[in-house]
Amino acid sequence: MEAGYIYVHNNIFPTLLAISEDEQACGLMGESWPPPVMSFIYAKSQFNRFWMKNTPSPLDIVFCQNGKVAEICKGEPHSTAMIGNIFSDLVVEFPYGTVAASGIELGHDVGLVRPTVAELKVILAKKYHGIVKI
Repeated sequence: MEAGYIYVHNNIFPTLLAISEDEQACGLMGESWPPPVMSFIYAKSQFNRFWMKNTPSPLDIVFCQNGKVAEICKGEPHSTAMIGNIFSDLVVEFPYGTVAASGIELGHDVGLVRPTVAELKVILAKKYHGIVKI
């Protein structure tokens, strides 16, 4: 599985990229606490619904559409309840509590980045006003 970075509002997170149908079907099943951030990338907007049947860790599940946070849901461990009620082209799963701790809200900008080291320095310099060195 490929890895990259995702930004949401003023936050940058390393993320696993679930691109293929097999990767998307497995998601974070079986991942113990704390699970990694996982981004589900879709070629076009579609009605995406998730469940947590084989996922032991609670999750924040963020549904995104056209580069904006469109819905924020909580995923309960081992639940078969369907999660999500909106069209989306990107869905991001975070360890539970990440969304609140990071100040992520509906309407915030979101996107995937695969920065070079030089690009990452610029991103971090803007966020931390140059106090982070790479």
